[in-house]
Amino acid sequence: MYHSEKPIIQIAYAVENVHNAAKYWSRRFNIGPFYVNEHIKLENTIIKGQSGTFDHSSAYGWKENLMIELICDHCVDISPTPERNALGGVHHIAWITNDFEKERKELSSQGCEEVLIANVGHREGMRFSWFDPGEDIGHLFEIYENSKSLTDFYSFLHKASLNWDGKKPVRNVLEIT
Repeated sequence: MYHSEKPIIQIAYAVENVHNAAKYWSRRFNIGPFYVNEHIKLENTIIKGQSGTFDHSSAYGWKENLMIELICDHCVDISPTPERNALGGVHHIAWITNDFEKERKELSSQGCEEVLIANVGHREGMRFSWFDPGEDIGHLFEIYENSKSLTDFYSFLHKASLNWDGKKPVRNVLEIT
C-alpha cells in the first residue's frame, strides 16, 4: 500500500452538478464560499496512456485545513474514471509535490496506475496527475506540481473561508482577482 509523508491538502467528491452540490455542501456543512470553474482548460492531456481531452468542471471550497473539491466529469467518449463518476462519493485525495516526476515514478513503482496527466490552462501550466491505487482504497490519488499559482489559489480559498459571512455561497472563479 502507498505510504506518503506529504500532507493531504484536498479531498474531492464526484458530483453530477457542481452548482447544486456547492449549494448543498454550503448549507449542510457550512463550507464556503465555493468558487466554480466550468469546463476547465487542460493541455497535454494523456488519459490511460492515450492522448485525449478531459472535460470537467469543479467547485472549490475550504474547510478548516482542507480544500474541498466537487468535481463533475463531462466526458462522453473517454473518461479516466467512469466507474467513480457513476458512484459519486470520494473521487480523490490530493497532495502537492516538489518533485513531480519523482512522485509519479514512486506511485507507479508501488503499483498505482496513472489514469490522467495534464497541464492546467496551457502547455506550460501546472501539471497534475491522477493515479488509481487499486480497489483497496476506493478513490484516486492526485498529485500537483508545486507552483506559486497553485499555492496562491489555495491561500486565497483558505482566507476566503475565514472571512466568509455565509452570503453568496457559490461564486465564479473569474471573480478571483
